[in-house]
Amino acid sequence: MKRRFRTYTILAAAAASAVMFSVSGCGENSLASEDNIPMLVQHMFVISDRFSGQPYQYTSPTKTVYLDTNESVKFCAAYLINNSYMHSDTASNHYLNHSWIIEGEEYNISPLRFSFKTPGYRQGILQTIDLFLDTLRDTLNIFVNTPISLSLIAPANGYNQVKPDSDGEVQIRWDLKGLDPWEMHECNLYASFSENDVWTKNLGVVDCFENARFVGPFLRDSLRTFLQNYPERDTTETIYWGMTAKFFTADGFEEIDTTDIFHFSTLYLHEDSSVINIPIGYKDYQEGAIVTQVIITDTKGDTVLVKNKQTIPSTVRAKIAPQTGLRIYAQELFLREFQAEPVTVNTSPGALTTVDTIWFQDKVQPQVLPFASIQDNLEPNDAAISGDTISFYALDNGTGINKDKIIVSTEKDTLSFLYEEPFIKFRTPCLSTCKIRVQVEDYAHNTSPKHYWIFSSTGEHPTLKGPYSETGGDK
Repeated sequence: MKRRFRTYTILAAAAASAVMFSVSGCGENSLASEDNIPMLVQHMFVISDRFSGQPYQYTSPTKTVYLDTNESVKFCAAYLINNSYMHSDTASNHYLNHSWIIEGEEYNISPLRFSFKTPGYRQGILQTIDLFLDTLRDTLNIFVNTPISLSLIAPANGYNQVKPDSDGEVQIRWDLKGLDPWEMHECNLYASFSENDVWTKNLGVVDCFENARFVGPFLRDSLRTFLQNYPERDTTETIYWGMTAKFFTADGFEEIDTTDIFHFSTLYLHEDSSVINIPIGYKDYQEGAIVTQVIITDTKGDTVLVKNKQTIPSTVRAKIAPQTGLRIYAQELFLREFQAEPVTVNTSPGALTTVDTIWFQDKVQPQVLPFASIQDNLEPNDAAISGDTISFYALDNGTGINKDKIIVSTEKDTLSFLYEEPFIKFRTPCLSTCKIRVQVEDYAHNTSPKHYWIFSSTGEHPTLKGPYSETGGDK
């Protein structure tokens, strides 16, 4: 999970407009006419690439800006006379030429859209030649940041070899990148016994570029008391943790990155215990009753556990003797097009092992066929025709048919249809013979096979032949 805070830092704004008969910025080439004509004053603006219009409508003039690599912005010039900004069209009547000089190149345009491909410090120069042939010149400090990146390394997510009642330590390590020479840094460590509370439990500031450690014991006081009163009971504790890193400058710029939440679990007090947590989820699930069955077998193929769940998402918890090579199979008993890959896992004495989430996915194509009602003396396909209406039905025993992705067409036209799950009904499309295509897609983006049927109304009664493959031949 990542959060980003962006500000264009303003170092000099109000002071420039206080003295209207001198040039703002570095104060170079301050000019005044002999007739005491009010002087032209220029300011520099940096705005997001998506903004248009006059820059002073969005922000204030600046002498310093912080950007990311490849971040596209607009460098804009704005001009004042008598303490009032002028629209860019009006301002152009008060100077002969203006330009930006960035990375050694001169650009005779404002606003100038620009992005920097590499990090580092640059200068941008805005220079304007006024009607008196005098040059106004201001310098913009540009700091191009290396993107911040923070990720956890150790303990590995799901680590489960920590003794719960010892004063031992768990070393924690992370990878942090993107600090630039002009930035300061701060890192905070968070941890909780509840995953939902992690970001409210700040353990304090840690050195961003040094390893840290968690120090045991790793049992809550209430749980310790419970186990003292009931020594025959057994349990394990899970600690959830994460970090944030902030890079910032003294003038208000900051960028923040936040890690995913990792977790590690303690060993059981009774080391003959071994427990597996098996999280289960369904991708693109829409609706319908489900029964998830989990089967665990040992290395010989013998079944050691069978358990059913009827909720999404769910977690199967199994207590099994410590062993290697356990095989976890998951199957859906109702929506059978949802399928999952088997998982192999090893368990250790006294350990809680949480496997990666087993995801059920629908990878099966939906099927489309003519609806064959019972009519004497008619072929099944022909029986799908009733009067001037043809009826198909769409089958998908997984995520379900996406009604917004149904297309009924002939060689020339897209046809209107009525969808009343699972039936697709439409009027006979032609007066003689034509091809009909009925294409559907399920919510997992699986599409039905590319087939067509031939409709004919030239005989004794209408006929519907097929399906035929779009590439030739029968189905």
